[in-house]
Amino acid sequence: MPTIIKVILLILLSEICNVTGQIFFKKGTNAIDAGQMRGVAGHIGYIKNALSANYIWLGFSFQVLCVATWLVALAQADLSFVFPAGSIQYILILFGAHIFLGEKIDRMKIAGTLFVMAGIVLIAMS
Repeated sequence: MPTIIKVILLILLSEICNVTGQIFFKKGTNAIDAGQMRGVAGHIGYIKNALSANYIWLGFSFQVLCVATWLVALAQADLSFVFPAGSIQYILILFGAHIFLGEKIDRMKIAGTLFVMAGIVLIAMS
């Protein structure tokens, strides 16, 4: 398999892990009462509750996979290619949040995503 295709697949895998982790983080934080976050003690209590949530630990696990895959991609291509190509996460998070969290997709989000996609294509062509 040509190196560039391998790097693109690694970036895609890394970003899928990243988005999955973020969705699990959001699901975990949605299950915790954020209304008690007043003052330092409230924030510390919130963090303690978050660290006891299974979804948060799933999120951390996927973030570890994301970083491991990202490091392998960085070892095989220029940062000036890998980092901008990682912007695919914006597209993936838009649809992932819609599918798994029920978040709305409006015209502005679609327009922004199209601009990101155009940027990714321009960088990939260089």
